[in-house]
Amino acid sequence: MKYVSCKDLQPGMCIARPIYGDDGQVLLNSGVILNENHIARMYGNGIPGAFILTDHDEDVAVPEVVTQRTRQNVISHVKQVFESIELGKTFDMQELSASVTAIIDEITANPNVLINLTDIRTFDGNIFAHCVNVCILSIIIGVKFNLNELELRELAIGAILHDIGKISIPTQVLQKRGPLTRSEFDLVKRHTVNGWHILRNNHGIPLLSAHIAYQHHEQPNGKGYPRELLDEQIYLYAKIVAVADAYDAMTSARVYRQGMMPFQALRVIRQLREIQFNAAAADYLLSTVAPYPIGSRVLLSNAEIGVVVDVNTVDRERPVVRLLFRADGSKYQYPREIDLMQETSLKIVRSI
Repeated sequence: MKYVSCKDLQPGMCIARPIYGDDGQVLLNSGVILNENHIARMYGNGIPGAFILTDHDEDVAVPEVVTQRTRQNVISHVKQVFESIELGKTFDMQELSASVTAIIDEITANPNVLINLTDIRTFDGNIFAHCVNVCILSIIIGVKFNLNELELRELAIGAILHDIGKISIPTQVLQKRGPLTRSEFDLVKRHTVNGWHILRNNHGIPLLSAHIAYQHHEQPNGKGYPRELLDEQIYLYAKIVAVADAYDAMTSARVYRQGMMPFQALRVIRQLREIQFNAAAADYLLSTVAPYPIGSRVLLSNAEIGVVVDVNTVDRERPVVRLLFRADGSKYQYPREIDLMQETSLKIVRSI
């Protein structure tokens, strides 16, 4: 199977893994043959792509750091929390806390796994899925910081609710296609303060978790918001969530732009290390995410095309690639795999 973005899906393709809606219910099950209505439904639900059955040459096992079912359950619970707050109701942390624990358990069972973009990408432009993606990335970074079980839980709760303050921001501002006015941006920046007040007033949420909502847009150089704190004034949890939040935002499609490819977003993170992001948190993210995810097609510098089948942990930008097409466009009858760590004369030009 391989991951295919929604814009490249075609009628007749076969779903390899179930596709879930933002309420956790199955939209399309594995084995469904796509038609135009299915694809339109995916677009309508903000689903960026799907795993599709392929011929044997591109049959690649894509690892999951968190199971799709667990991820979807958590998204559903996050949605319930946001809706309760929006209606002015108190929210019960019990279900959300249990879901967060399930994510922590799955991640700590395999702490050295590399994140492929498709491990966490479920919906684009969906705030609930974004919060879960940020939570997953933050926990993995937290493990690298050697946080204990209690600290990971505090980090995870704050990460999954870091954007809760956005419920007070009008949708037309959050989804605006053009640039924000000064007053609109000032309004968006208020989500950090709003989130802090919401979370600190819920006795089931640790105070350090609430500080994540407050501080996740602060920067080491003191140019962040809302309080322009310097690096030493920012809590570690917020430093972790800041880089996870930025990475997921950059790689997600929005109404006003396409999402970056993983290698592009990672380069931005590297460039802004110690400027916008804490150095250690940025380094741990860079060591966690695969620039070229398993199952993605890539163009090599010799004009051949292949599919990534494994990632080298020593140099993640030089994965193992199964060659599919020659430079002249003809298909290999017997595809072969090359390790770019060994084939030093070749490099990846871009994902395709």
